[in-house]
Amino acid sequence: MTRKIALFAIAPALVWGLSGCGSSSTNPDASPRTTTTSSMSMPTTPSPTEPGGVSPSATAAAGETVISIADFKFTVPPSVAPGAQIIIENGDSQAHTVTSKTGGFDVKVHPDGTATLTAPKRPGNYPFVCSFHGNMTGTLVVK
Repeated sequence: MTRKIALFAIAPALVWGLSGCGSSSTNPDASPRTTTTSSMSMPTTPSPTEPGGVSPSATAAAGETVISIADFKFTVPPSVAPGAQIIIENGDSQAHTVTSKTGGFDVKVHPDGTATLTAPKRPGNYPFVCSFHGNMTGTLVVK
């Protein structure tokens, strides 16, 4: 008699326990979870600063010239060709400008955004500033 009681007590537990194994669900919310990675580039650690407070910049993988902005600092390439297209990447959460101190270019870059600047056609040194943050300065060297 105790065997029958034990069997009746264990049987529902076995059925319930096995029902979760290998079953398929028709619940639309039971789909597997996926993660999405952002294609947004992360700010890089600045290189050692050159004289004048400007760090040399890396060139983008596609061979594009880039001025990067991160932590309220410009990272500028050592030099650019006359008339070159320059991408300005703002990694900060505030807007910045790349404004020539001698005239010729003034580009606003929205927070976490990009903009383009055409380098002057005449070789020379072109100091610039962020018109919103006067302590942010750099020099574009055109060769």
